[in-house]
Amino acid sequence: MKYSELHKRFIRAGWKFDHAVGSHYFYTKNGIKSEPIPFNGSKEIPKGMAINLIKKYGL
Repeated sequence: MKYSELHKRFIRAGWKFDHAVGSHYFYTKNGIKSEPIPFNGSKEIPKGMAINLIKKYGL
């Protein structure tokens, strides 16, 4: 999975992009802020990291 696809999954799940610090994105949903999510555009996200984020944030 590419980082851009993970970003789209956050948006589809109701998370809103809050801000970016460097190459890390922060999302909010119902007043809850996510941990910093790395963003590298078209590069592949490590499989283990993707699985953990999908489970943790219900993507």
